[in-house]
Amino acid sequence: MVTASLISRLSQAVDQLEQRSQQNRPWKVVTVRRGWTEPADAALERHYARRPEDRGANVVIFHFCDDEEMADETSNAQSSI
Repeated sequence: MVTASLISRLSQAVDQLEQRSQQNRPWKVVTVRRGWTEPADAALERHYARRPEDRGANVVIFHFCDDEEMADETSNAQSSI
């Protein structure tokens, strides 16, 4: 038989688990530049090659760019090497 005491203890345990998960795992959001015709996987690999700390992000937002913006990004990346 389920008692009010058991329900109360289970409820408290669930609350504690929720608090732990919210405190220890903030969501990581990453913005990745991507050309209109570029495959998503290629854009992600290019981004992660420059910023490996972004791997494992919870949310990836693609910022679509035209060919000129992508060319500018490529020339800026090469000049900083």
